[in-house]
Amino acid sequence: MAIYASTFISGLQDPVSKELTNLIPDLRIMDLYDGLVVYSTNIHVQKIKNIKFFNNTFLVLKKFYNLQNSNLNNIIKMCLNMGNIKPKYAGDIVGGNRTFRIITSKENQLTSVNKNLLRSMEQKIARSYRLTVNRAKPDLEFWFLYRSEKIGFFMLRLTRHTAYEKILNKGELRPELSHILCLISEPSPNDIVLDPFCGYGSIPIARATDFPCNMIFASDIDKQMVNILKNKLKKQKLKKPIFVKEADALNMESVFEDNFIDKIITDPPWGFYQHMDIDINVFYKKMLQEFYRILKPNGILVLLTARKKEFENSLADCQNKYKLVDKYHILVSGKKAAIYKIIKKIK
Repeated sequence: MAIYASTFISGLQDPVSKELTNLIPDLRIMDLYDGLVVYSTNIHVQKIKNIKFFNNTFLVLKKFYNLQNSNLNNIIKMCLNMGNIKPKYAGDIVGGNRTFRIITSKENQLTSVNKNLLRSMEQKIARSYRLTVNRAKPDLEFWFLYRSEKIGFFMLRLTRHTAYEKILNKGELRPELSHILCLISEPSPNDIVLDPFCGYGSIPIARATDFPCNMIFASDIDKQMVNILKNKLKKQKLKKPIFVKEADALNMESVFEDNFIDKIITDPPWGFYQHMDIDINVFYKKMLQEFYRILKPNGILVLLTARKKEFENSLADCQNKYKLVDKYHILVSGKKAAIYKIIKKIK
């Protein structure tokens, strides 16, 4: 079996490991860390590359446990002393006559290493894999990585993280986060889904693209955002249409009847980046009241916010209406945030 290491949003080990096991029948999770899973499988490598909740995926060529020294030079020395740095499963993935470079990373920060060691390792990789060094624009990247858990890796990078800061609008969720929010909602083919703070539509687009459903609604109080999303959707080929509406999430009586929605998946305003005409505590209280009205009994709410204290206080006032199932602490654009999975109680 080939061994892989994939990075994901820190704090989401439980849903990621659960879904990974569901997706790949023969998968065996070898190690699970904050933001990193190491696993083995015989599945075709392209299917691994297509998993949407991963940031980056690597083919593991060697893993080092219980490292007493965080110096990356020592990891490179150990690889230089190894007789074979090309596992059998690597041959099917790494073809010859291509170019490569070495990347060295310590605790998520790129760092330099001894130049002589680097050259020696380049020569060994070139011989073992029949490749040519190109430090500027290579076809492949071999990574030496050290983590704070005192573990190290020698790996081949399989996917490249998208520079979302260059293509996403301010406040727009990254696709892998939108995907995992939908995943946490327990998607079903019969779902009627709503994002009442849809903004640029990241969440409903992820739901329509990656998961089965019955109907998807996206709404926002901002008419301009509604028009932007409508125009955006005209250019996309989705498995299911998204019905976009202009609506106030605190009062949707004219749009949705009682007990109509199965799943609400949303990222309401945090009040950090935009002015709110209402106190955040009052906002959350009214929001939860309206969500309770439109959700079906046992309906699921998945909500992302950085205003954890305020939201949890409002949720505590609704103990007779909602049950908190899971809470995942994550970072979003450097802000401490949390994902909440909540179920509407049956009266």
